[in-house]
Amino acid sequence: MTAEEMGWTAVLEELRSASGVEVSHEVLGAVEADPNPESVPLDPGLVRCSPRFSEIGIQWGTVEPYAPVSGEFYLTPVASAIKGEAPDFSSDLHSESERAVGAELRIIDDAPYTGAGMYTALRLQAGVANPEIWFADHLRGLWRMDLDYREYLRVLAMTKGAFSWQHLFTDAPLDDSEFSRIPGRLTNMLDVLPRVFPDHDYEPLRERLVERLAG
Repeated sequence: MTAEEMGWTAVLEELRSASGVEVSHEVLGAVEADPNPESVPLDPGLVRCSPRFSEIGIQWGTVEPYAPVSGEFYLTPVASAIKGEAPDFSSDLHSESERAVGAELRIIDDAPYTGAGMYTALRLQAGVANPEIWFADHLRGLWRMDLDYREYLRVLAMTKGAFSWQHLFTDAPLDDSEFSRIPGRLTNMLDVLPRVFPDHDYEPLRERLVERLAG
């Protein structure tokens, strides 16, 4: 296993062994063979940092005495994701611009156990070696995230996939009634996780939340 892959097994162990956290589902598949670099039209460094597990995911939630925080992640290796199909954007609820972006998306992280329809995807565009990252939630629309794939993995490992963490890095209107629960989720996340996982520095995410709530 690479150092990155060992880091992801450590994330699972952190959740599994944490006091105040209950794990509902967990899966860890075998490490797959390295892809042929020529078959992946992306930055080779990006592919190298992608965990090669056939599947790796976990669903979890806090228990007393902590405030309720829950989350899930389920990572798909980049080399596998780019061979997959785009998400379904056939519904009339999607705009033409969303359909255009959606056709280029490939899912890298989702929440199959929770089944809420949330996912994160990279955008495959000709000549773009470091693809855009987009988040789709069950509330409204598609949101481009203000980070790249490497940064996404880094923050995911810190947040453990706590639901809605991605909106720290989107421009979704958190003061809109449709997103009324998101600020509370993010606030709870950044109150609870530093106490459960004190070895991680959550201050940059706290600063990001202050910026997001300030509009």
